[in-house]
Amino acid sequence: MRRRILAVALAASCSLIAAPALAQNAEPAAAAPTVTVVVTNSRKADLVQLQAAESGSASWKKVLGALKAGKQVPAQVPQAYNCRVNLHATFADGQSMDASDVDVCSQKTLNLTD
Repeated sequence: MRRRILAVALAASCSLIAAPALAQNAEPAAAAPTVTVVVTNSRKADLVQLQAAESGSASWKKVLGALKAGKQVPAQVPQAYNCRVNLHATFADGQSMDASDVDVCSQKTLNLTD
């Protein structure tokens, strides 16, 4: 008799735990707007990472990972309210490159050069 009561109590407690998880999925979060920019790595070294931040902000976000030298790929760059972002690229040879105040809404290509 004791085992049956315990089993019913556990089942009831499990449903109480699961109920809040269902409520959290009611509405998906809105995604931040992005702009697609084609990145070409024209350097001799591989790109390790490309980061972007709204101009004047110190909040960097990774927009692209590794990209071999001589290759190109589209990247999703966060769209700032005025379309202007700062970009920071790091390379496998230890070098880095910065571009400030780039208008990603009108400039849809980014060519990384030596």
